[in-house]
Amino acid sequence: MEFLGLLSFGDKGWGDELFHGLLVTLALSFATFPVAIALSFLIHWGKVSSIAPVRVAARAYTTVFKSLPEILTLLILYYQSQAAVAWVIRWVAPDRDFSMSPFLAGLIALSLVISAYGSEVVRAALNAVGRGQFEAAKSLGLSPFNTFFRVILPQLWRHAIPGFGNLWVILLKDTSLVSVIALSDITHVAELAINTTREPFFFYLVIAAIYILLVTLSSRAQRRLEQRASKGFNREEASNV
Repeated sequence: MEFLGLLSFGDKGWGDELFHGLLVTLALSFATFPVAIALSFLIHWGKVSSIAPVRVAARAYTTVFKSLPEILTLLILYYQSQAAVAWVIRWVAPDRDFSMSPFLAGLIALSLVISAYGSEVVRAALNAVGRGQFEAAKSLGLSPFNTFFRVILPQLWRHAIPGFGNLWVILLKDTSLVSVIALSDITHVAELAINTTREPFFFYLVIAAIYILLVTLSSRAQRRLEQRASKGFNREEASNV
């Protein structure tokens, strides 16, 4: 009962702080993921571009952010790039200053890392769809815009959901890294609680259980999405056997 009291809401417990930290973790994850997906498509298109400098830059982007540890990317972005931008702003407008919030730094850094892997998910999904779909749409007179959004994208998601689902789980866990730049996510709150109560095992066990719950719920949601995206395709594939 003494340990449960540590999770109570109010002045005597850490329940409200942990709940707020959970909301910050979820907010960062849900804000980052759409940005990362959009960047994944842009980076893939850059890597297959007919313009050589664009192709080289996109491939370098993937190599760099897949090679750097996520925490190093976060620290470089938060400290070094913030200092560089602040220097430029002071040079242009001496009376102005610039400060990047930990939330924004985490969003940008995690988006860069996840999109580097996401571009490979897009590549594999497009290869699974096949060039024949593009050619068939072109023969029907569809524009490239309509071809992608009406023909390719609905089929692409069926192949991309498993890969993006795995990246979502990685993103959920990587949000814990923002605790090093003092964003009050669930890991940072747990560290504050540990420093106050001297109960590391209990609070680490609590946040471990929360992460396991989040990943379990995400896995179930992913399976639902896969089943929904595969409706009709499974029957068609079975009829072709």
